[in-house]
Amino acid sequence: MKSLAICLIIIFFTFNLNAQNLSIFVASSASKAINEVTKEFLKTHPNDKIELVFGASGKYYELFKQGREFDLFFSADTKYAQAIYEDKNAVEKPKVYVLGVLALYSLDENLLQGGVDKLKEKANQITHLSIANPKVAPYGVAAQEVLKNLNLDETFKDKIVLGENISVPVLHVDSKNADLAIVAYSLISPINHPKGKAVLIDPKYFQALKQSFVITKYAKDKKLAFEFSDFITSPKAQEIFKKYGFNTP
Repeated sequence: MKSLAICLIIIFFTFNLNAQNLSIFVASSASKAINEVTKEFLKTHPNDKIELVFGASGKYYELFKQGREFDLFFSADTKYAQAIYEDKNAVEKPKVYVLGVLALYSLDENLLQGGVDKLKEKANQITHLSIANPKVAPYGVAAQEVLKNLNLDETFKDKIVLGENISVPVLHVDSKNADLAIVAYSLISPINHPKGKAVLIDPKYFQALKQSFVITKYAKDKKLAFEFSDFITSPKAQEIFKKYGFNTP
């Protein structure tokens, strides 16, 4: 019995010695999908742990530059992942993991009729239009492009409410602090059981959101990081991303 107990203790500590931890930044647009992807991945890595941190890509890129250690960095566009690579802070070139989809979101279905092409006609009914802060959030940049390409930037200039990341405009609408929002469809697609309704925005109105990620210098010796990277582009993970409303490369 004693020798069996010793064997079990040795096995326990061996497993735990081999366990790895990852800290991963993920743009808020992919938060719900990545949560499910990570759970699926950990089914085959039960002793490992993954910490997910969500927020605006630009804000967390600056924190990364200041020394915040992330093993992988999932941006909402190509810009920040590419910058990490060009700064020589990544172990390989960025990979595109999903293509972002934009949508109009509101509790008032009347405001959604006709989509973005009919927004000018409804401007008097809209007190606040929420978008992510374009200084730090790629989806905010895309929202600005939509408004500019439809000559709506001046119309809504004094009605814009900014969220610090793309999750916040959803909250603005849900709490009735905004009548309408331009958001990531992945956050308000049917699987999320949103309070409001959504209408997709034609991708011709904004530059493609090629959401990209890199394995950073902090994970150069972490096998788990490379395994997670491989899983992200696997058919199983891509199926989950599609379920949340993303397009895939």
